[in-house]
Amino acid sequence: MELPRPELLINSVERLESVVAKVVQECQNGLPERVIHLSSGVGWPALRKCLSTYARRIEAPVEEWESGLRMRLPRVVVVIEKRASSVVVHGHRAGPGGTRGGALLPVPERAAEVWQLAGYLTGLADAGFVLTGAEERLRAALKHESWLVATLACDVLNRFGVPAVPRFVRDHEPHRSVGTGAPARGDGTFTEVWEARISVDEYALFEAVHPGYAVQMVELGRMVRSHCRALPESVLDVGSGPGLPTVMLAEMFPGARIDAVEPSPAAIPHLVRNTAAHAVSVHRTGITDFAGPRDYPVTVSVGASHHMDTRMFLRGLKRHTAPGGLIVVADEMVAPYASESERSRAVIDHHFAYIDQALAHVPDSHLPPAEQLRIRALRDTDRRVPELLADLLEEVRQDRWFPVGDDSPWQRVRFCVLELEALVAGVDYDVERKTWVENFMTLAQDEGLEPVEHRRVHATVGGRDLDAGTHVVALRKSHLAPLASRTL
Repeated sequence: MELPRPELLINSVERLESVVAKVVQECQNGLPERVIHLSSGVGWPALRKCLSTYARRIEAPVEEWESGLRMRLPRVVVVIEKRASSVVVHGHRAGPGGTRGGALLPVPERAAEVWQLAGYLTGLADAGFVLTGAEERLRAALKHESWLVATLACDVLNRFGVPAVPRFVRDHEPHRSVGTGAPARGDGTFTEVWEARISVDEYALFEAVHPGYAVQMVELGRMVRSHCRALPESVLDVGSGPGLPTVMLAEMFPGARIDAVEPSPAAIPHLVRNTAAHAVSVHRTGITDFAGPRDYPVTVSVGASHHMDTRMFLRGLKRHTAPGGLIVVADEMVAPYASESERSRAVIDHHFAYIDQALAHVPDSHLPPAEQLRIRALRDTDRRVPELLADLLEEVRQDRWFPVGDDSPWQRVRFCVLELEALVAGVDYDVERKTWVENFMTLAQDEGLEPVEHRRVHATVGGRDLDAGTHVVALRKSHLAPLASRTL
């Protein structure tokens, strides 16, 4: 991965034009997203005038505001913004839009507004631009009582130059946190090892600014509506964590009873509190030990498969799903690898893509001092040397406090610390055990599960649907019993 280092200097308007042209070409040719930070020796008015002229020359519609502009080309959107001491160029590949799949079950009546707003917001993301006048509506959506809607609005705004944070995250009262906010020390059991590597309390707060987080839930819900004969009355949610995806699931399907299975002692208090207003029953256990029903019509799992033995995870999902039932897994997958070094490189590139996307538009000069130090360290590190990343993690873990009353998007910086924790754990292959999507579907087929639909909903590395990013996979459990249990 080429580093977006802020030491790169723009000493002429032509230099900025060439950087923008490079980003346009990279994204047109398949790169899903590109973020470059540049130091500028040229005044912003001259740079903006040059960019406006360049946009007209290449026949790209352009939207301008005081500190930036956005240009649209086929399959590509580029945002250029002036910061206090730098210029950020953020390009991303835009999809063709349109709907996916075939006929859908009707939207649950009590969830009609949620589905309507989710369709509107994902449509903006697919179209690759924010419609004129849409920003005000998007900012209002950040305050929506639905966590799904607010998180979607946050993601769309960030993609187009506004480093937003959902209101339910901003309004969190630190004294209500049920833990310490820092990784704990464990005795070697799986869940305690996870809690020793990942700050669960902060994860419960800041995962809502994870790029593509809500989009995966909308796609998961669409697959349920597309591949089930009726809206589910019960759903098994495996690896619920602190509960953000579980709440989103309940918002989309309020008529369903959800059993949330989660083994982590640190995550359980968050899960119980976050889901208290919904029809969710919490079970503190892992899927391999879960003693619940074995006939769920729908079983789902979000962001959990890479924390487990993949085969045992799939067997657990299959064991509790009814014959002919649907299993939908949403999770992060990396590029294919054939060696330990290739795996480490794939994990690093994947996680730093999320970090770059989350921080693309965060103005470091407006952050609290501790967050300024964090964001600069995250942006400036040499990512080509894996051994330096553990040292970087120790550096950015310092002074983890909650800047109460600060309106800057500091939560985005703190999310990136969590992403770095996951990266270092993934390189160690400790509690992060990522695979690639083709291998995941092969393992599912080995367990007798039929892949019925797959989509990459958020790209990190590569231009193909099978490349790295956030993926959603729908699987069908066979109507037939295993051969060993059938009567001949």
